[in-house]
Order: sequence, then structure tokens, then C-alpha cells
Amino acid sequence: MPFAGRAAELSQVLDAVLPVPTGGLVAVAVSGEAGIGRSRLLVEATDRLRSRGWRVLAVPGDRLQRRIPYGTLAAAVRALQPDNAYTDGLRAETVAALEAGSGSDFARACATTTRLLAALSAAGPLVVVADDVADLDEDCLTLFTVVLSRLAPAPLAVLLSTRSHLAEPSPAAEELLARLAEGAELVPLELGVLTPEQIADVVTPALGGRPDDTLAAQLHLRADGNPFFAIEIARSLAGSGLLTRAGDAVRLDVPPDRIRLDRRDAVLRRVVPLGPACREVARALAVLRTVDLARIGLVAQVADLPEPAVAAAFDELVRAGVAVASPGDNPTVAVRDEQRRYRFAHPIVAEALYDDIGPAQRRQLHGRAARPLAAARSRGEPVDLLDLARHVSESAEPADADAVMVLADAARSALGSAPETAAGLCERALSLLGPDGEGAAGLLSLRCRALARASRPAEAAACGREALGLLPPGPERYRTGTAVISSLFLLDRIGEVIEVADALVATGDPPAALLAQRAVMLAFAGRLDEAAEQGALAESAVTASPAEDVVVCGQLAMLTSMLGRHERTVALGDRAVRASGGSATLRLQALAVSASTEALAGLVTVASGRLREATDLVDGGATQLFPGELALTRVVLDWLGGRWDQALESVRPVGAELAVRREATLAGALAAVELEMRTWRGELTLAAALADRSVPRVLNLAGLYIWALAGYRAAAGDPGGAATVLRAELDRAGDTPYGCLLLSRLIELEPAGEDIDGLVKDLVRMAATSVSPWSLTVVHRTVGGVRADPQALREAVTGARAGGLTFECARAQLLLGEHDEGDGAALVDAYRTFGRLGAHGLRRRAGRRLQELGIKVPRARRGGDGLLTESEERVARLVQQGMRNREIAAALHYSPRSVEVYLTRIYAKLRVASRLELARVLDAMDRSP
Repeated sequence: MPFAGRAAELSQVLDAVLPVPTGGLVAVAVSGEAGIGRSRLLVEATDRLRSRGWRVLAVPGDRLQRRIPYGTLAAAVRALQPDNAYTDGLRAETVAALEAGSGSDFARACATTTRLLAALSAAGPLVVVADDVADLDEDCLTLFTVVLSRLAPAPLAVLLSTRSHLAEPSPAAEELLARLAEGAELVPLELGVLTPEQIADVVTPALGGRPDDTLAAQLHLRADGNPFFAIEIARSLAGSGLLTRAGDAVRLDVPPDRIRLDRRDAVLRRVVPLGPACREVARALAVLRTVDLARIGLVAQVADLPEPAVAAAFDELVRAGVAVASPGDNPTVAVRDEQRRYRFAHPIVAEALYDDIGPAQRRQLHGRAARPLAAARSRGEPVDLLDLARHVSESAEPADADAVMVLADAARSALGSAPETAAGLCERALSLLGPDGEGAAGLLSLRCRALARASRPAEAAACGREALGLLPPGPERYRTGTAVISSLFLLDRIGEVIEVADALVATGDPPAALLAQRAVMLAFAGRLDEAAEQGALAESAVTASPAEDVVVCGQLAMLTSMLGRHERTVALGDRAVRASGGSATLRLQALAVSASTEALAGLVTVASGRLREATDLVDGGATQLFPGELALTRVVLDWLGGRWDQALESVRPVGAELAVRREATLAGALAAVELEMRTWRGELTLAAALADRSVPRVLNLAGLYIWALAGYRAAAGDPGGAATVLRAELDRAGDTPYGCLLLSRLIELEPAGEDIDGLVKDLVRMAATSVSPWSLTVVHRTVGGVRADPQALREAVTGARAGGLTFECARAQLLLGEHDEGDGAALVDAYRTFGRLGAHGLRRRAGRRLQELGIKVPRARRGGDGLLTESEERVARLVQQGMRNREIAAALHYSPRSVEVYLTRIYAKLRVASRLELARVLDAMDRSP
């Protein structure tokens, strides 16, 4: 199809994606009806970007391959030609991960695809093109949702297209677009119809000349301005002898009312003139979707024709251009040449033929396709199980036990690598079986586990609870229960978690993993004595495998951390790592769970070591399990370790990934960490949105969040409100791991009516059994500040340094400098640390004390003291003053395009969406003390 009539839309696409090298991920979503030119626009945009040196990964959606997990993506990655051995190695790893079949393949596929795209974009901008994105398989869409959230800062563009009206909704595609809108810049672009003049440009090559105004108007009218249908109608008219050429123009040879063609007729006429045999073969191809030459016999069985007749008709379809083999890297015909696979030249042709068959005959044709495939499978011959399952799904009658078995087998085979596909197959099998059919419990269990793997916890929990009501005691019931508990936990429904766990424990002989899981949930609910008792039972239970031992140790490490027994936390983490033996997958699981638990407890040194080892394993090719835990660990360690710019840069992609995975509990911890940093930086407008979140229901994380919330309220001018929430949380759960932090912050507020000396004694008592460097440092700093005790403050400084707690160390150094005139060096260190972290209120306080002591105040360095670079801050300040982009460009001697690029980066860093929001954030930062 010629590129005509879309110059304005092409400019919009290019204008949106060209700033990517400096602004990070941008996605353009092109929508419109079938045949409107979405594919042609993406091809033209891709060609323009390729000519500018961009790398291209084309992953076209294909209804014919939707039941093949990662099929189109694997083919696209396989066809890449990297320019260096390292990236080529990543390409091979990614193909292997996409084509493997073990239970951990989704995590591995996400990890390898992320590394590959990062490597491709590191050498220059990369564009991922996904035409007809809703026709990608659901597992591929889920993978892209996770991977793109991780690559938000990368020089990466995504060009998507989707039909305005889908025959079947695609929740996975909708989720992908929603996450792109939240975590990156998403530019929607809807294509409208072409004008008669533009239609004339489009059909000229098909007619061999330009249509006159009357013919162009008729083509426009009958095609509704759709270029694909206009070309098909023009070809039909040309073949019917109804057109005359007059010089360079082509005109109608009959009155317009003699024409009887509409859009659907024009498509079907591509096949109808070819004869009855061709029509039957074309209908068979519409059902089979794609065939290679070795499957002509199968085509013959579906078409109910002799093989020689089918071969002749098939060749005629190829000669007529109705059926085509892959022409290479054509984005609309993504087939593999080496297999000589054939399909229709355009999806619209396949859809028109398929829809023309009728539902009853469609079922019959799918049945003809399923029977020989099922027979071949029963003989032990290799059969594409998912292809067989598709035909069975479309042709089976209710209560067909053989069909249910095929669908269940296909679901089990797809569970590890394609959980979305597995869940859909289970749903279809259940619809055939009926709710009371034999085997429903097993299918519900399988679907629950598939949905849990696919990060759809709400559906997994509902399905799993239905399965639990049917399953007898035994391993499958416990396996299902574990998936239900994990899903409910991610949804922050702790009460229901305990209800399910109690029911499982009450029947039969529960495994150690379930006992440990229940212990943790009891602790999350605040039932600490019961949790400790259940944890002791879990630790004494015999585990059935190294994998279960790793799970039990990880759960018990979380439990002991919540109980404040940090020595046991570290010991259980060590035991989990030892239990993993030689399995890289189990070792990574042990490291990830232990590291996140220890990091949130403030055990920076131990958690850092585990994170380094986990990172080495992932870099070495291990399957990346628990990406949420590892990402959160990294942010927490950057926060505690004084790398705040790095932590805040990571918050956005990590938050997006946790949202994609619906890991509400980890997201609550991330929000608390970000809220604390934003508050100390004086970024109160940004902090306000975080302070409006619901308090996590998990007991220990609720304490962490309320501690950060109280800090924000005090900074925002509401110390009374801060004291109220702190006191309420201390009364509710003062003995939780963050009790020391909560009580310390309450003491610092010096609320009216409180006995500060009594509170300090309570703090000392609370910390008496703690071995956490974080808690001990906070206690020494608070006691030293209240009692003006330099020795306690020195102990705080020493403990913070030993524990890797950079900000805590600087706070203790500030107090030490204020209470001991001889410790000017500590005060200088604190001043520099606060400046580097962007905690300017504390930096100015340290500066004033240095001036009082007659010590030279170090020169403030602006480059690294906040999120914005010096150039970005200049642009932001001019926006704050009300200047427009052209005025800013003139003032700074930039091009308007450069100003747009700077603003894109500034908006992303400060998490604002408009010039007004940016000005308000800067105003708030200027007002902060």
C-alpha cells in the first residue's frame, strides 16, 4: 500500500519518539479500524528511524500465533543480528528462555529480555514495534508489561498499534497500555478516514492511473475512506471491465449506481473468482490459520477434497496472491521462510473468509482439523499440543472427556512458560466439563496456579478458594492453598490469608512450608505470640526437599525479623542459602528473600552482601526470581546507605514493576522509603501524594509507613497530627521492629503533655534486646540529643558508620557538633553529607552551627545535591517564572527542541505532568526550612 495521506501523523510519531535518547522511554499507540493504515504508518516510521541509525525489534501481533507462547517474540529475537559477541550471547539466552519449558521460565524470560533490550539500547536508540498489539499472545504482553517498566530510563521507543474495536477484549494489552501511561510517556494517535483526494493517491498504482473525481468519490464512499478496502474495490472494478483509461486518468465506464461492491464483497471477490476448489481450500486455510507444504494432507482432510485437487488449488491461491509465504522481515507477514509456511496475504482476508463460514460449519471444520492431529498424538508422533488444543476448544461438545484431557494437558505444558495461556485453556476445559464434572477440582487448582504465576492474584485467589472447597486433603490441596495464600497476601487481605491457612492446617498433616507461611501471616496480623509458637513448629518440622527448606527458612527469617530477633534472621538467611545446595535458582530465591528482609530491618552490611551475590548470579545467567524483592532491596540499601539520588531514580521503575505484579505489600514499603526521603529534601508537594496512601495492613510495614508519615506531617506544619499517629501506632504495636523509630520520632517532636524523660526510658528499655545497628543508632542519637550526652552521640556515630547508615551517621554528627564544640570535623562531614543527599534544611542547620563555631563552611556543590542537574534546574526555574519554551530557548541559547527534551526529563524526575505542577513543586522546595 503506498504511503499517502498520513504525513501529519508520521510527523506526530517522529516528534514523539526522537527525544528518546535523552528523555527515556516513550510509547506511541496508533489506533484505528482494520485497513485504515496503522501498519503502513508504523512501517514508514520504522524506516525513517532505521535510516537515522536506530535499532529495530519488530514483534507483530498475529491472531494465527496467539496460542503459541512467545512465538512471535522468539522469532523476532532470533532474527536479530547484533553487532557484537556480547549482545549476540544475550540474544541466544533470550531465545532459549522464550522457548524453554521449566516452571521458572516467565521470570527468566523477563530477565533475559530486559538485559537484551538494555544492551541493544545502550549502543544507540532502540524502537520496539508491535503492530496489532492485542493479537500478541497474553504471555508476551505480560512480559512486555514487566520488562518495559524496568527500562523506563532507557533510550527506548515503543510503537504500538491496535484496532479501535476488538472482537474479543485483550485485558493483557489494556494492562500494558495502562502501565505505559503510568510509568512512561504514552502518546495516543487515532487514525481517521482519508479524504477522496488521498484515496485517489492510494489507489493509483492498483489502477495504473489516477482516478477521476467521480471514481475517487465512489471509491471513497464505498470504502468509507478506508485505504485497504479502497484498493480492493479498485482491483475488483479493474478486473470486471467497468473502468476506462483516458490519458493518465481512469474513469467509470458505467453509471455509479450500477456498482454493487461494498467492503466485504471486495475482499471475498479475491477468492470467489478462483473456483470452488480454491474456495474450499481457502476456507480450510482460514481455519488452520497457517500451513506448511508438509501439511497439505491435513488441508485436504479439512477441505474434504482429494490431495491432488488441494495441491492444485493451493498453488492457484499462491499465484493469485491470496496465500503468501514469508517475504523475510515484512512486518505484516511474520512467517519463517525455512519452514515454507503459508497464510493469507492480509489478516482482513482471513477474517472475512472465517466469518463467512458460519458458526456451525466452523465447528465442523475445526473438528476435521482436530481429529487427525489427535490421532497422530495417540500414535506418539510429534504434534503441536497448543495447536491441537485450539481446534479442540473450537469444536468440542460439552462433557467431551477427551477434549477436556487435551486442554488440561496443553495447560500443564504451558504452565511454566506461558501461564496466561494455561489459565485460558483451563477456563475452556471447565466450561466443557461443567462445575460438577469429575476433574473440576484439578482444573480449578491448575488455573489458580497459572493465574498466580501470571500476576493476577485476585482471580487466582477466587479460583483457588473454589478449588479448595472441592479438593481432598493431600499435596495438591496444599499446593493450591499456598498459591491462594500468596495471592491474598499480595492483595493485602491478611485476614483472609489466615482464614485459608487455618483451614489447611486443621486438615491432614500440613507441610513445613505451610506452617511457616501461617506463622508469618499471624505476625503480620499482630498475633505475635501465636506467630512465635507456630514458627517453632515450622522450624522443627521435617522438610520434604531443599526447595521447601529454602521456603521455610525464608519465611522464618521474616518472622524473626518482625519479632526483633535479628541474629536469628541472619542465621536463617544463611541456612536458606546453604539449603539451596548447587541449585542457582534456589540460591537466588534464598538470597532475594533474605536480602529484602534484612534490608528492611536495617541490616545493611549483611543485606548488601546478599544483594551482590544475587546480582552476580543473575548476571551469570541464573533465572531472575523475585525481581520485586531484589529491586526493593536495592532502593532500601541506597536510601540507608546515603545514595538518595540513585534511590529516587529507581523508585519510579521499581514502583511500576511492583504495580504490574500487584505486590501491594512491597509497594507499601517502597512508598514509606520514598516519603521519608522526599520529606527530608523538602519536596513536600511530591511527598503529599505519598502521604495520602492507605496505611499497609501488614503490621511491621504499617509501622515503617506511619513513621515516615509522621515525619511528613511534622514538616508540613502539623506536629500535633504527627504525634497523634505515632502514639496510636505505638499503643497498637509498639513492640514491632520499628517501635524504636516510632518512639524516637515522638520524642523529637516533644509533644505537649508527654513525659519526655519517661519516653526516653521506654526507648532504652525497648532497645535492650535489639541487635539491629539501625535501632541502636537511633536510640543512642535520641538519648544523646535529649540528655546532651556527647558520649551517647559518639556511640551513635560509631554504630551508624559500622552499620552503613549514612544519613543516621550525619544526623548524629550534627547533634554531636551542636553539643560538643570540639567536634567541628564531625559537623563538617554532616554538612557535606546533607548537601549530597539534598537534605538542605539539615545542611543549613549544620552551616549555621559551623558559623557559630567560627569554622569555615564548605562550599555547597550543586551538581549532585538533588535530582536535577544544573542545566535542568536552570530550565525549571525559568518555567517557575512563567516563561514559555521559546523564551527559555532564547534566554539560554538552546533550541526549542532542547528545552522540550529538558522538560521531559524534569517532569519524569520530579513526577509532575504539567508546568503548573512543576512551579508548585519548586515553590514548595523554596519554602522548606
